[in-house]
Amino acid sequence: MPELMNPLAAGFRLEGNNGEAVVLVHGFTGVPAHFRPLSGFLNDHGYTVVAPRLAGHGTTLADMATTRADDWIASARNAAEDVADHKRIHLAGLSMGGLISLLLAGPTGAATVTTINSPVIVRDKRLYLAPVVRHFLREVSWPEPETPELDEELEQYWIPYPGFPTKSAMGLLSIGGRALWAARRVEVPTLVIQSRTDETVDPRSARILARALGEHARVHWLANSIHVAVLDKERDHIAREFLDHLKGE
Repeated sequence: MPELMNPLAAGFRLEGNNGEAVVLVHGFTGVPAHFRPLSGFLNDHGYTVVAPRLAGHGTTLADMATTRADDWIASARNAAEDVADHKRIHLAGLSMGGLISLLLAGPTGAATVTTINSPVIVRDKRLYLAPVVRHFLREVSWPEPETPELDEELEQYWIPYPGFPTKSAMGLLSIGGRALWAARRVEVPTLVIQSRTDETVDPRSARILARALGEHARVHWLANSIHVAVLDKERDHIAREFLDHLKGE
């Protein structure tokens, strides 16, 4: 296995004492480190928290290009199976991780699902060209965004890839379509969190997901957060909203 791009790119597990577990699934080209602040909060409230590193992530773009959608889904499924002995399992994910959570809701018997800035429509239209572009372009660089202004103690968790493999983009598109179909069969409370100022995901995605989920969905809007909202200024708000959701409040 290629060396991790950063030690904080590794998956992690925090043991809780309330008998319930939360599986936190990171996004496309993301890393488990994004969930460090949220996981500490949940663990302080008694939850066992597992944040797996999805196959091919947190290392190199070349490594990621050797993996596919089913590999990423399997990574999250394995994490859920590792906490299957808990009385309740909750699935949650950032971006693509939220879509994977929807796909696994039924098979894992999840008690709740939470999506955070999960894409149905993405702003970077180059992703949709992946089926063609992959034949002559191996990788695509992300647009040059400004480095987000994060609190000093959170800067260590900002571990971005410079772009994405075009082959892998096809996996993201596949998961998006499959998750939207799976959402129609999800029968547990689902919290859809979406930032209105998401630079990566078109906010209309939240409404589309909510329509697919039907009566089981509740949409919560963030006023001013980046795509990786769990590290941004409204992260504490997300944590409290998420905790209430887990408790059924």
